[in-house]
Amino acid sequence: MTPRDVLALIPARGGSRGLPGKNIKPLGGLPLLGWTAEALQRSCLREARALLSTDDEAIAEAGRGCGLETPFLRPAALAGDTSSSLDVVLHALDWLADTHGETPTFVLLLQPTSPFRPPAIIDRAWQMLRDDPALDAVVGVKPLQRSLATLFLPDARGHMQPVSADGDTVTRRQDSPGLVTPNGALYLIRSDSLRQGGSFFPPASAALPMDAVSSLDIDDPTDWAIAEALQGLSWRASQT
Repeated sequence: MTPRDVLALIPARGGSRGLPGKNIKPLGGLPLLGWTAEALQRSCLREARALLSTDDEAIAEAGRGCGLETPFLRPAALAGDTSSSLDVVLHALDWLADTHGETPTFVLLLQPTSPFRPPAIIDRAWQMLRDDPALDAVVGVKPLQRSLATLFLPDARGHMQPVSADGDTVTRRQDSPGLVTPNGALYLIRSDSLRQGGSFFPPASAALPMDAVSSLDIDDPTDWAIAEALQGLSWRASQT
């Protein structure tokens, strides 16, 4: 297992309703996707094949400027609001197989909307998968400091219905049962497991906890304002 066995894929489509143009919007003097490219270059997987998958030529140009390989434009069918990350990854894997005869053993999916993912997290994910041959995937997660009894789904009237009626309505963080949820910042998975199971969460998946800042996922102007405040505190410079 070496970094050259890994396809590092950064998906960045052109359409975004929450924050138009966010993938190349400047954050601290760097296009948003450049933060992810930079984290990868500072990690132990810097020698992995790093592809940018996009449908937008402006994003492709920005990606090349950040050192990412952008050999194709993603088909329009994979660039809509309902397009799945799974289909985008499989498209990239098929492209590599068809054009270069390459079949990466692992896929590292890094969404550019998580700019504060530190290089050390990438290193840790690789170490976890490398050291445990029984493991199929490592997924970045953030703590969900609630019990299932304090998660609610509003009905048609707006009335709160509990997701689970089991257990006490615990609200104190220190009493939460240790739930986690994927943060979208990192997925490292064996390619054959991804193809066979059609999921980034195969049964043999391990959680990689990340803090609130590293887990930040930029989706709208409020998220962007938070990101600008964090980068203004020299967050990137501290993540070496």
